[in-house]
Amino acid sequence: MSSCLRLLPFAVLIGCAHSLAPAPEARRVPGHGEAAVAADGGVEIIARADAWRGFPPDLEGAVTPLLVTLTNRSERALELRYEYFRLVSPGGVHYAAVPPFQIDDIVYAPVDTMYPPLGFGVAPYLSPWYPGWSVWSGPFPYRGAYYDNYQTAFQRVALPSGDMVQKALPEGVLSPGGRITGYLYFEHVEDTRRVDFVTRLVDAGTGEDFGAVEIPFVVD
Repeated sequence: MSSCLRLLPFAVLIGCAHSLAPAPEARRVPGHGEAAVAADGGVEIIARADAWRGFPPDLEGAVTPLLVTLTNRSERALELRYEYFRLVSPGGVHYAAVPPFQIDDIVYAPVDTMYPPLGFGVAPYLSPWYPGWSVWSGPFPYRGAYYDNYQTAFQRVALPSGDMVQKALPEGVLSPGGRITGYLYFEHVEDTRRVDFVTRLVDAGTGEDFGAVEIPFVVD
């Protein structure tokens, strides 16, 4: 989803979904969608902003997922902790990478339709739940008096979902020559047009910082 759903009482918990894309000055990765790459201290990181294909499909309404691949070409063991990753706005606001088991939120999943329609336009306020369907362009007002009595009829999904946990980047140590890929789930990004994805590089043996990787993104 790419818009704020404020029309329906049962949609308020979805929030306002914002998508990220590499900033013009970022070094893009050809063939990898909205992905960019940067390196420092012998560690290369690819961050992709449009990669989530798991359940729930509207995850960006609750958190900001980034798929990251870290390749350690240094001679140091790299310590990976969620506190070492963040999104930073130009105004200095930090959006933390939330440990997946500590995400506590509710989203509403789109409806799985069994019978594709023909010549049908779905009500505009239901379009987020029927992706790919034609939307009725004429008047079709939302009748809150009826919906208020049935606001739990859509599928409520408590986060984290199984997909989120299974696909998350785990904390641990990346040895020299190692590589790992997984999702980071950042606090919901809002009220900014740009963020920098920043990663501290910490030596697992000494606890010393030996660099930082930064990748700029714009917020749609």
